[in-house]
Amino acid sequence: MIKLFHAKGSRSVRIIWLFEELELDYELAPLERGKPNPDFVEASPFAKIPAIKDGDLLLSESVAIVQYILMKYGQGRLQPATDSNEYAYFLHWLNFGESTLVLPIVEILKNTMFRPEEHRHPYTVESAKEAFIKLLKTMDPMLSQQDFLVGNEFTAADIINGYTLRLASNIGLLNGAEGTKNVCDYYKRLEAREAFQKAISS
Repeated sequence: MIKLFHAKGSRSVRIIWLFEELELDYELAPLERGKPNPDFVEASPFAKIPAIKDGDLLLSESVAIVQYILMKYGQGRLQPATDSNEYAYFLHWLNFGESTLVLPIVEILKNTMFRPEEHRHPYTVESAKEAFIKLLKTMDPMLSQQDFLVGNEFTAADIINGYTLRLASNIGLLNGAEGTKNVCDYYKRLEAREAFQKAISS
């Protein structure tokens, strides 16, 4: 059984969501601040969550874990056929959520929560908010034509981006700004999924 090192609200939510969508058995290994976990250190030398242990295999980085799980246990589910053009778009969106889309959110969090107040940069926050809304407006026309990101079917790319949009929602960025309605509706569809609800409550 796959062991998932998990901290509530972290990117490991993505992996629980994936497990639940695929109806796979898994074991959660909750991590707590101030409580060393040698197994986690072995699985994730950079101390990044999530990390998994699957037999002798140790792996971190949420997108890599998603790709590994799909390859080994997915049986073709939650991704297009690997020899199709849609698979290329799937890879694009799979990485978009953990690279392009999350960057403005990280800047906002650093400058509103993580840094000491004297080191925060209000201009960076406002600039990041504008950048994020611009990304949503770029995505919005496509999501007026289809319910999900790839081939109009739910895939693991929606899991990656759904978690990122949850971060955005938590800090008030999915606020129905003009030109973002379809993205907001897309997030509501993801939020309504049973596997999503199971993941965020774990």
